[in-house]
Amino acid sequence: MAKISGVMLAIVLFIMGMHTVIAAPSESWTTTSKAACKGLTVGWTPTLASLQQLVGPRWHPAQGPVPGHGILLLFATSCPQSHIGKTAMGAFTIGVVIVPVENPADSHGIHQTNKQGWAVVTDVLGPEASPVAQLFKRHGFAVTDAKVKLTMHRGAKDNEPSISLVTPEGHMEVHAQVSGPAKRFDYISALAGTDASVFSVMTGPESASRQDQGMAIVTAEGDTWVSRLGLDAKPTKVTLDQGFIWSFRFSEQPY
Repeated sequence: MAKISGVMLAIVLFIMGMHTVIAAPSESWTTTSKAACKGLTVGWTPTLASLQQLVGPRWHPAQGPVPGHGILLLFATSCPQSHIGKTAMGAFTIGVVIVPVENPADSHGIHQTNKQGWAVVTDVLGPEASPVAQLFKRHGFAVTDAKVKLTMHRGAKDNEPSISLVTPEGHMEVHAQVSGPAKRFDYISALAGTDASVFSVMTGPESASRQDQGMAIVTAEGDTWVSRLGLDAKPTKVTLDQGFIWSFRFSEQPY
């Protein structure tokens, strides 16, 4: 019995040790008004069934404005500088695929003030070896190696931002026109990963000057988010953020 108990104890300690290795320590990721970012968001309303496959079994897509459909957002941001912990990082541009979801039964004490509720980050697109992409990977978020470019042009009456996303499988372009008054927003967000073994989350305050009167045309070749979900070439939502700053904390807890 003593030998069996010793073996069982060793197994338990080994499993605990494995979890310790998997769960990375909490990390902060921040930007400041001295190096504020810009971001373009385009959104569609796919079916809840198609979105369920993206968010994984632990989450449920939130009902969107169309019955039986949710929301999928593609957000691209470009920043001159950010800090991971106390370490300054150089300029970066990434794309993030976001699906609003129903609030979890157990939020692990995390509170957010975003009226749209919780969301799941189903994919982060950017150079896989970059510090920002590695930050997401350490905390259980899916990352796709990609070249991402966000450009801004000022038209006669509006802003004309565009996104270019290139992966080994496909190429996607977004060309937008955004106008109207800019409104400041400030709230605390909570965005989770799709890892089925841990509660991976990035949470914290965001602030930006947002224009939300826009339209966009999307073109794609090869295997992209547009082709996979059969998304329309004209997104239903287009917003432009400028003077964008955040202070996120990445953390993980077992389910």
